[in-house]
This record gives sequence, structure tokens and C-alpha cells, in this order.
Amino acid sequence: MNVRGLKVAFFVNKFPIMSEAFVATSAGALQEKGNLVHIYGFGGGEATGSAVDAATEARLEGRAWNAATPSSLSEHLVTAPRALAFALRNFGLRAFGAFNPIVYRRSIENLASLYQAAILQNGGRYDILHCQFATLGEFVLKHKQAGLLSGKLVVHFRGYDISEVVQTCGPHVYDRLFATADYFIANCEHFRRKAVALGCPAERIDVVGSGIDLANFPFRGAKKVSENSVRFVSIGRLIERKGVHVALDALALLSREGMQFQFDVVGNGPMRLELERKARILGLSDRVTFHGARTHSEILGILEDCHIMLATSLTPADGSQDATVNTVKEAMAVGVLVVGTRHGGIPELVEEGQTGTLCRENDPGDLAEAVRRLLGGAESWDAVARRSRSRVEENFAIAVTNERLLNVYEKALSWGGEPGRRLGPGRMPVLHRGGSGRDGQDFASQGHHRHHAA
Repeated sequence: MNVRGLKVAFFVNKFPIMSEAFVATSAGALQEKGNLVHIYGFGGGEATGSAVDAATEARLEGRAWNAATPSSLSEHLVTAPRALAFALRNFGLRAFGAFNPIVYRRSIENLASLYQAAILQNGGRYDILHCQFATLGEFVLKHKQAGLLSGKLVVHFRGYDISEVVQTCGPHVYDRLFATADYFIANCEHFRRKAVALGCPAERIDVVGSGIDLANFPFRGAKKVSENSVRFVSIGRLIERKGVHVALDALALLSREGMQFQFDVVGNGPMRLELERKARILGLSDRVTFHGARTHSEILGILEDCHIMLATSLTPADGSQDATVNTVKEAMAVGVLVVGTRHGGIPELVEEGQTGTLCRENDPGDLAEAVRRLLGGAESWDAVARRSRSRVEENFAIAVTNERLLNVYEKALSWGGEPGRRLGPGRMPVLHRGGSGRDGQDFASQGHHRHHAA
């Protein structure tokens, strides 16, 4: 597809965030095709620096803005007049629509809509309004209703928004979006099915995975085990969903069988101290290295030395799930073999006996058995590594996902229906009923650190 000249607005929580390099990668690829991309941070949290190459950063310079989030009255007194001045400059008298309590269903003291309106460029006029997380959809719908944004609305389901938020708020949380958005994207087939089951129109949702720049992950093939010592790696935020505690239990079982190994844990998070303590209790301290957060180039260096990635995601009590995890794609692209769980979108990447091995989630014994199976088939590792690389090339190379994304945009632009009429009598949009009762704002402000399933 050769769609060019589109004006596209990406809506994220904050930009840039280290674990969400896919946003910058996608924006850079769209701009290479001759489209204009602006990135707006509408949620909360702190920007943590980019994890993409310098060329992509340069292409996005001056094209990303984060809404102000004052935390005190004194900050509001300084920031609000400045925000209003910016909004008036961009929209004229239309800027006062940001205060409309009927549209935003909030008190006049809540200035989130003003701070968001103040960063909008281009008079808010775009061809495509792409919400990178579904929890941001309500913000965009309201800005459209207030006359501050225009364009076809595309809503993306990536992870926490289609799992954790749904469990917290109930199955009707996205009724309003399903009734009013023009097109939808799921990050994997597993999430597409979940969205359709919730009421998303099946004819207007496509699967587009998060792409990776394969130039940054050259294929080196399967690394042979020497001296009976295996090097494992796990990459991701240290939270329950990533299942590193299960990996430690499985490795303790293998250690008792006499296996020699090293385990590299890359990432930070609230469970780090607990995991370090667990490694000590299991007698694995000398075999486990906690690296903390690392840049993509540093991660590539670690992958170069590893044999097997343990992708041990599980579904915790809050219901959150991972899609086709980017770090698994990167490992497969390099030639690191993968043992993954039957969780979320992981089986769409890791196929038993073809591109790795699979086990039940949250089951150390089954994980240990999957490792044994993989090690027992060492003679096929080269073929497994080549198939893994091919699967990533065919489905997740940025050129491939970019084509699929442009195809979705074309479908959204050609959609001539009136989706709002789908909301029949007696069925009310209820996103504003969940959580704090503030139209999903709390979920949007927390989403940047709950996601990382892409």
C-alpha cells in the first residue's frame, strides 16, 4: 500500500516511554511513507526516554507533546492561564469548548480537558485519530464532540486495556467506543477475539502487531551450549504478570538435577527486591544476575550471549494479560530459542516444536519440563532458530506492520457508516461508570506502567 500525505495523531499516555518503543518505531515508519505524525501524551506518569535509534528520534523531533499534569494549586495557577493562551491561539473561541461540562461530564475545576486541548496542533484537524490504548478513546471522543478534534477514530487494544480494565469495570466498559469509533485494531488474535466477544464489530477490527526494526536485531542463529552450561534470559518489567518468580522456581528444580546455568534478568519493577530475596532463598544467587533496566543496544548485547529466553507471562488476579511480547520477537529475531507460556498472544509467536516450546502458565514443574524438551532436541536448534526468525520477518517486521496499519487507516477513511446508531435503546455507554467515575481518566493515567504487552 502506498498511502501518503495523511495527517495522523497518535494518542498515548506519555511520550517517550522506554518500554513503548513501538510508538516511535511506528510513527517513524509512517513518516518515511510521506505521512505527518503528531504524538500526544494524554495520560499520566513520567516520560522515561526513548528506546529507539537516533534516526527515528530525529524524525520525531518537534512532533510530540505531553499534556501538563499539575499536582498543586500553585502549579495550576501558573499553568492554567498559559494553557488557555495556547488553546486560544490554536482554536480561537473554540478553545472554550474544553470547559463544557456537558461534553466532559466533569466539574469546572477539573482542567484535564484544557491541558490536553492546549497541546493540540494543526487546529486539531487530522485524517486519523489513533488511540494507541483503548482507555484514551473517551478523551478523544469528547474532544471531537467539543469541536477540538476531527478525523476518523481508530482504537487500538494492546494489553491492559482489553484485560485488566475489562475485569475491573465490567464487560460494557467499551460500549461507547464500539458504538462510535470508526475502526479498531487488536495487537494479537487473542485480543481480537476478546474485543469481539465484548461487542466490538467483527467486520471493523483487524490484527496489527507491534512492529520491530529488524536492522537492530541481526540474526546470529542458535547459540550452542558449551561445557553443559545454559544461559537463560528474561526481559520485562518485574511485576507478577511476567512470572519471573515462576522461572526461578523452575530453575531451582533444574539445579537440583545438576543442570549448570546462568540466568540474566533484565528489567526493573516493584518485585525486584522480592525476586532477589527469592533467588537467595533458593540458593541461586551466584547463578542469577539482576541487570535492571537496559537500553535496546544493551539488551541486544545480553541476547548475543544467551541460549534460551524464558517468556513466563501469567494471568494475575487483576486479569491483565500480554499480547505478542516485543522482547520475545526480538529474541526470536536474533536466534535465541524461547520457552513460553500458553498465555495471551505468546502462542501466536511460540509454536511447540516449531519456534520453541510451550508450558502451562504459573507452573514451575511444567516450565522445567519444557526446558528439558528444548534441551533434548539440540540437534534441531538451527532449524528452530531459522523458523523463529522467519515468523518475525513475515509478521512483525516494521515494514509489514506498517503496511497493515496503513490498510486499517484506508478502511477507516472509507468507512461511511454511522457507528453511533449501533447503540440501541436500553444499552448505555458505561465507561464513565467504572473505576473513579471520571470517564476512564484514572485508567489512562495508570496505563503506561501496566501495559508492556506489545
